[in-house]
Amino acid sequence: MNLKNLSKQEFECLSRQLKTQLSSIGLEAHPFKIQWYNLMVSPKFRLPFDDNCIAFAIISTPDMFEMAFLPFLRSNLFDTNSTNDPIDECMKYHLNSIKLSFCEFAVEVIHDFELFMPNRRPKVLVQTAAHVSGAAFYYKSEAVESTDPSIRQLGVCIHPRYGGWFAIRGIVVFTHLTYEPLEQRQPKDVIQTVDLKKKLLFKFNNEWFDWSYRDIIPVTKKYSDLQIKYFSLKPCDRKEFLNYLIDFKN
Repeated sequence: MNLKNLSKQEFECLSRQLKTQLSSIGLEAHPFKIQWYNLMVSPKFRLPFDDNCIAFAIISTPDMFEMAFLPFLRSNLFDTNSTNDPIDECMKYHLNSIKLSFCEFAVEVIHDFELFMPNRRPKVLVQTAAHVSGAAFYYKSEAVESTDPSIRQLGVCIHPRYGGWFAIRGIVVFTHLTYEPLEQRQPKDVIQTVDLKKKLLFKFNNEWFDWSYRDIIPVTKKYSDLQIKYFSLKPCDRKEFLNYLIDFKN
């Protein structure tokens, strides 16, 4: 593989173009090196790219619903008869469009919902990607002494501004580009007491349905009422509400 090492100006230009494109639809892009991710995961989850390749963790802010999803629903891009998740379809459209915007480069998009079959292993651990990029801190049970080690708790990322009111949508990899001076930005540990970390993990694993874990810290912005209503519904119950959203006018 022939890798191109970007100059500072080239990297800043690429990063600025990507972030500008995504910010218009309520998404953020945070750069990292593949090596940083691969060092954090077990061999079966490592990404098959050169360690020095640059990638971006993509997160959706609370604005994504109104800026990207609703316009997507109301466009001729959305198939109302599709059985796929509408949010996934929206993200596929917008993230895959990055390939067109950067057609001079080899770009691979890996979505948070993509799995290797038949074992259903995720193609990327997006929470780890968010952590190593500095986008959000990944709180895991092994970092907190559990009162009952036999109970397995899933970890969760918390954003320094949005708390739990955001989502990690995938990664974008520039498979032939490197930028050697890229420095790793550490995620901000916004929950510094062990007791509060335990509370977060308990709420996320046991009381996720009341959404309270999302407010574990003060936040600058939350999901809109319309967005909360949509995500509160079970996927099988969203069809009728989708029709309402398509016709709904702000």
